[in-house]
This record gives sequence, structure tokens and C-alpha cells, in this order.
Amino acid sequence: MHNTISLFAALCVTAPLASASTVVFSNNFDSTIPPQVSAGVAAITPVQFFAGLGPSGYQFGGSFLRSPTGNTVTVTLSDLPAHTTLSMDFLFAAIDSLDGTGTFPEGDFLNVKLDGVSIFRESFANATASQDQTYVAPPGGLLARRIDLGFTGPGSFYTDSAYDMSVDPRFHNLPHTASTATISFVMEGPGIQDLNDESWAMDNLRISVNAAACVGDLNSDNQVDDADFQIFVVAYDILDCADASMPAGCPSDLTGDDLVDDADFQVFVAAYDQLVCP
Repeated sequence: MHNTISLFAALCVTAPLASASTVVFSNNFDSTIPPQVSAGVAAITPVQFFAGLGPSGYQFGGSFLRSPTGNTVTVTLSDLPAHTTLSMDFLFAAIDSLDGTGTFPEGDFLNVKLDGVSIFRESFANATASQDQTYVAPPGGLLARRIDLGFTGPGSFYTDSAYDMSVDPRFHNLPHTASTATISFVMEGPGIQDLNDESWAMDNLRISVNAAACVGDLNSDNQVDDADFQIFVVAYDILDCADASMPAGCPSDLTGDDLVDDADFQVFVAAYDQLVCP
């Protein structure tokens, strides 16, 4: 616990933005390629033994969009609502003898760009256990590693891997405010080979934008006022979001550091001064 008197010594600063998410594109590639997607030579393909991989409600199934290495798949979106960040989720299939980073045939890198700027570039390796793969999936992200999931295998260098990219923070809350967005995916590098040797696929692609929401409205009445301050003070005196007495979800932690402290009060005061939610 700490003294609530210190609240009134805090300086007012500009409140950061919370977010309310709006899905602007979603496709599981089970039928035709949607008009927002320029697929090059990628094609809708049955997922084979990838089916069922993934968490409940978000799994490979039916078909996915499969591409040879060296081919770019581009998603172009327009008329986006006002927003401050963009996020994307997808399931990624690394198929057959991708060679990661190392000796010949080296260089199979998944490069994802947002409006021409790379936000993700990592190598993927399936062919042998000794190959270097730069991508390390976060907890929950690795669904299968170097097993036969169909296609050119089984045997030899033709094993497959599967990943849930929706848990990778590098694809979330990307600064973005434009009314259009162009997102490209390519497996690039000196090791690219034809479809029968190596390829990749995506499933359940979902893109969302996150708009500014009302910071400090702790009772959801579209105002930041004395009622919210009373809620905030209780949490401030508890301090640690992990404390069992802290309200569920720790809503007064406005800075996202798992504490309700003077930094959060600075944010709260700025919102309090505005009173009415935008």
C-alpha cells in the first residue's frame, strides 16, 4: 500500500490511447481467393494433415492459401476506419524442405511488410535438425515441428512445421493511422526452390485496427469523473495488480506495468480534466 496523498502531487500528462478493436479483414481461404488478396501463383489448397492444429476455435482446417517460395502474397485494404494501430493474426504452415539459415541451399526467410516496411523477417528450417532456424515461437506459438503433415513427404528432407502467429506480439499494435494498408508476405532468400521441394501457407488470416477509446472511464458511463476517481483510489492503495484484493483485470493499471501507481494517476488526471469521453 502507499499514501493516496501523493496522488495530488502528480503532474498532468497526455493520456495514452487504449484500444477498441475492429476486424477489417478475415478469411480462412476455404473457397475462392478474396479480391483484397493478390496471390501471385499461390493457390487455395487442402490443408492435409495440418487439419486440427491450433487452439480451440482457431485451427487449420479445410483449405489454406499455399505459395511457393519467392512468390509474394499481398493484401490491400482501403476505407479503414479511424485508428491508431493495426494488428494481424494468422496460422503459418512451413511446408517441406525449407532450409533456414546456413550452408547451401541457404536462405528461406519469411518477410512480412506493412506498407513497404518489414515488420518480421525470420528463417524457417525443416529439411534437417542441424539447420539453423532464426524463428523462435513464443509460448503457444509452436503447433508442430519437423513432422510429416502431407505434401511431398514422408521421408527424406520433406517434413513440415506449423505455427500460430496470433500469439506473436510482433504482429500486434503496429502504429498505423492511414485509411489504406498494404501487407505483403513472401518466403525469400537465395534458397528458394519450386513448389514440389518447399512452400509455405497461411490460414485464418485476420486483420484488425484499433481505435482510441476512453482512458480512465472505470465504470463505463462515458465520463471520467469523481466516481471513477473513487474506484482508482482503491486500486492505488492496493498497488500490485497481482494482489488478490485488486479488482479483476486491474482496470486502473492505465500504463500496463502491472502496478497502479503515480504513473497511472498522471494518465488518470489528464483524462479527468477532459471529463467527457471522446
